[in-house]
Amino acid sequence: MKDERLITARELATRLGGTLHGDAAKVIRGVATLEQAGPDEVSWVGSPDFLARAVTSRAGVLLLPQGCSPASERTVIYVADPDAAICDVLEYFAPSPDRLIDGIDPAATVSPDAAVEGAAIGPHVYVGPRAAVGPRTQLYPGVYIGADTRIGRDCVLWPNVVVRERVTIGDRVIIHPNSTIGADGFGYLPRGGRHRKIPQIGTVVIEDDVEIGANSAVDRARTEVTRIRKGTKIDNLVQIAHNVDIGEHCIIVAQCGIAGSSSLGHHVVLGGQAGITDHCSIGAGVQVAAKSGVMHNVPDGEIVRGNPAISNAKFLRQEAVARKLPEMLQRLKAIEKRLEEIEGR
Repeated sequence: MKDERLITARELATRLGGTLHGDAAKVIRGVATLEQAGPDEVSWVGSPDFLARAVTSRAGVLLLPQGCSPASERTVIYVADPDAAICDVLEYFAPSPDRLIDGIDPAATVSPDAAVEGAAIGPHVYVGPRAAVGPRTQLYPGVYIGADTRIGRDCVLWPNVVVRERVTIGDRVIIHPNSTIGADGFGYLPRGGRHRKIPQIGTVVIEDDVEIGANSAVDRARTEVTRIRKGTKIDNLVQIAHNVDIGEHCIIVAQCGIAGSSSLGHHVVLGGQAGITDHCSIGAGVQVAAKSGVMHNVPDGEIVRGNPAISNAKFLRQEAVARKLPEMLQRLKAIEKRLEEIEGR
């Protein structure tokens, strides 16, 4: 049976650097939302707007922003940032992952000239000629590493990830199951009624601290590099085409598609199912709303939405007018009827 993790309110307050109010000896066995938490669980309020829900919560311990005051009998830990603090709590209670044993599993295939010392190579992994895998990196079952690929330290590639030849991956990169890095970019030249494949001879570079969700694809450049810069986080089912350059610390949400030779500045956020057409330049700090289609360059700091995407302010004005269209149509019909009556007389 798995060991249960416990922590007292006093110990948790010390761990979080918070200020404790209430029962210091209260034992906590888990984490839950305000609505679901029980008397032996901790919950949190990220904003004073949710304080009323905290008052009725059954949570044994609450993490609150400094300055908030629930009923005096509650056990509370005051912290500067409850949303960040709850991440620390979740890490404490997180079940330990099934870490691979360091070394090469007997069922793996590692080329004799590949460098994998210090890594954990799981069963049915393939590591191709002249590839290098850094220390403490874990390759879970079914991972494919192509020839001349470089993977840094402390990376985790979950089952069935495919990393094609000549790709470079930095340190502390996480790639979730069934994603493919370095497949051919989608390039064809129509000639004579047929589609001639354009060779994709470039590479992919994924910098440090990037995370890529399950079933995503990052395509090889036609020439030069498809690049994902450090700290960017990519959700599941995302398509990144050839020669795309994604800036540092971007957030790209599920089912986004970024077409070839587009670029994103740093700290860009793409909402779910957003699409970027080819050769677009998206400035630093841009936010693209879900399901939007970006057809043109976007300057730094803009918020855009719609299809085709326009500034958020303009979109909202247009939506306000669109909601009045049924009423305006009725008024127009009434005016037309009066005109017909006047002309008839």
